[in-house]
Amino acid sequence: MRPPRLLSGSLLGLALLALGGCATYSALPLPDHSSLGASVAATGVPPLDMDAVATLAVLNNPDLKAARAASGVAQAQAFAAGLLPDPQFSYSAEHPLDHVISPADPRYPEYNAYGLGLSLDLQTLLTHSSNRAAASAAYRQARLDLLWQEWQTVAQARTLYVQQAVAEQRHAFLERAEQIYALAAARSQRAQAAGNATLADTSADEAVLLDVRTQLGTAGRSGLQARQALRTLLGVGPDVTLQLQPLSAPPIPARTAVQTAVAHLTQKRPDLRALQAGYGAQEARLRAAVLSQFPDISLGVTRARDVSNVHTIGASVSLTLPLFNRGRGQIAIERTTRAQLRSEYQARLDHAVGDVWQLWSELQQLDGQLHRVDQQLPRLQNNVEAATRAYQAGDFPAASYLALVGSYLAAREARADLMQNLWTDSIALATVLGTQVQPS
Repeated sequence: MRPPRLLSGSLLGLALLALGGCATYSALPLPDHSSLGASVAATGVPPLDMDAVATLAVLNNPDLKAARAASGVAQAQAFAAGLLPDPQFSYSAEHPLDHVISPADPRYPEYNAYGLGLSLDLQTLLTHSSNRAAASAAYRQARLDLLWQEWQTVAQARTLYVQQAVAEQRHAFLERAEQIYALAAARSQRAQAAGNATLADTSADEAVLLDVRTQLGTAGRSGLQARQALRTLLGVGPDVTLQLQPLSAPPIPARTAVQTAVAHLTQKRPDLRALQAGYGAQEARLRAAVLSQFPDISLGVTRARDVSNVHTIGASVSLTLPLFNRGRGQIAIERTTRAQLRSEYQARLDHAVGDVWQLWSELQQLDGQLHRVDQQLPRLQNNVEAATRAYQAGDFPAASYLALVGSYLAAREARADLMQNLWTDSIALATVLGTQVQPS
């Protein structure tokens, strides 16, 4: 039972054509060691500024590397949606089992029947354009989501930059304060031993020294945590030293500049643009669902030979009768999903505008407080320096001197807190507006 020679050649050609376009498999083993870098010298010469730290974060962050690999899935899906559907080929063969027919009969091979068929589903062609548009929009959404994740990583790197810089500044002036209070506590102990001070005076000085040392330890741990978190974010090893440039107060944008940025928010924010792309993908899915309500039609051609050696050629048509379902359920789902995405986009936009003006108002308040502290600090510092000289000469009371140092220390602490909060809000405002914030 063999088909004609022409049929055999056609089947062989189709098989070779199908195998020629097949993909091959190759194994990809998992890594067995860490990929953290051993240095940051390739990015910039220490001390690093905020730009260099942000660049390192975008290039080396392990989570971003994984996110970039994940975005390739959406690209592959968009590629798959752009491919045309394959036609369906069918072949059947029949061999008679009637023993009346003898294999010695010269017409015995003609009693073997076969059938060939080739068909194509027109429904997939009808919705192909919409499905391809939906997949392309989904790929754009994935790319914009990745860009928004990069923005978040940049903001996180800048925030850790500020935390480390402020922690180092706080640790430096607390070390100086510890030296002053340690000297005062030692002097009080000597005075008590000589009978010139009471136990209450010595205990008070030691309590203040203990408090300063506690603050110093807290500042040290904060700096260590910030440095380690920044190393992890930058994708470098735990032994890499990150030397950062010192910070001054960040620039505060004017109200008109903020208003201009808010007006272009939908064109700048990657998350808003990603939602726009997702909404476009849903529009395409809705169009595909509407087109799918038309009858599902398949067209085909057939070639056959029956057991009586009668050759036939014909056509076949199959369709789904739209009597009960008609795709109404899927259309309702897609329309409801579109309405949901529209509401989510509106909510995200409203929250973004509200966050912008809340952060800008907080920046105005923090900047005013920092300005007032900066006006007081030079006078307090001069007073402490003068009191230190008098105290060392024995011409200034110890209690008054330590109270003056405590006031100066409190002002430095307040300035460090204000600087960190000011930078944190500035970075957040730059992120929600899509602008750059750099150290002065």
